[in-house]
Amino acid sequence: MPGGLLTDLYELNMAASYMRRSMTGTATFSCVLAADGAQLVDFAFRRTQGIDASLAVARASAIAGFAATSNVAAARRYGLTAAGTMAHSFIEAFEDEQQAFAAFAEDFPGKTTFLVDTYDTGRGVRAAIEVARRLRLPGPVGVRLDSGDLAELARLARTLLDGAGLRDARIFASGGLDEYAIARLAFSGAPIDAYGVGTKMGVSADAPYLDSAYKLVAYAGRPVMKLSAGKTSAPGAKQVYRRPGGDVLALREEPPLPGHEALLLPVMRDGRPLAAPEPLAAIQRRCHADLAALPPAARALHDAEPVPVRISEQLKSLRDRAARDIMRRTADRTAGT
Repeated sequence: MPGGLLTDLYELNMAASYMRRSMTGTATFSCVLAADGAQLVDFAFRRTQGIDASLAVARASAIAGFAATSNVAAARRYGLTAAGTMAHSFIEAFEDEQQAFAAFAEDFPGKTTFLVDTYDTGRGVRAAIEVARRLRLPGPVGVRLDSGDLAELARLARTLLDGAGLRDARIFASGGLDEYAIARLAFSGAPIDAYGVGTKMGVSADAPYLDSAYKLVAYAGRPVMKLSAGKTSAPGAKQVYRRPGGDVLALREEPPLPGHEALLLPVMRDGRPLAAPEPLAAIQRRCHADLAALPPAARALHDAEPVPVRISEQLKSLRDRAARDIMRRTADRTAGT
């Protein structure tokens, strides 16, 4: 296979990877915004398209602010907290819920979360209370709701737990959740302390593809662009400058704009990385700062208003000149025929 084609395939594969990570990153940040301070756990491992994708989802969710991941391999690789609860099949393997809960609590006495909706949620919560009392578990206790009307069941569970003196017990919700379901639960005032988010985040269910493409902006030292209706592109290599209130799309050779931060920085030269990879904690801090800097309208889950992007005067001038040159050459060729 020709080396050029190998390079092209590699670049396309890398682009697809970045697109997938971009979509996943958007979903994870949306969940964090929707949760309104409640903790989040990545439950996507069994749904993602391959092991590499599952690792990328765990990493993206940690950057966004998820407290833990169910992916043990990702937790080991990135230094994350691994967390999980029991499965319905685990409970079904015992004669009744209390036996299953007791066996699980004996293995994980320091942090026990009981899955209470295998049969009947109310009875499951009561069984969890009985086991917690009988074993006098030393660590925090929680119950997990995985089906049904999560808001109403959470209120029922909170009432039962508080009535039994387990006011510190946490309520964990899961079951096909996305940012919109989480936002509805949070808005309703449901007493849910943490959410497990899996399929709809891990596979980018609401946006299965990112409609993007490479655009040629310069060739053989001259600026090039498209003039297709609805798809007009801007010529020349770019730089993006950011400040509160909006970004500026400029030409790469333009001098830095006062009070702005340049977003595009070189990371490789001649095929070699220019610096060691950033620690995950540094990426988390930067992402959280960027998220906090967004205006509320841009963080809304519904009808969000994008942050305005202004085009620099130099880029506008180049765009207009390049468009005129293309139209002139096209007209000359047409006249010549």
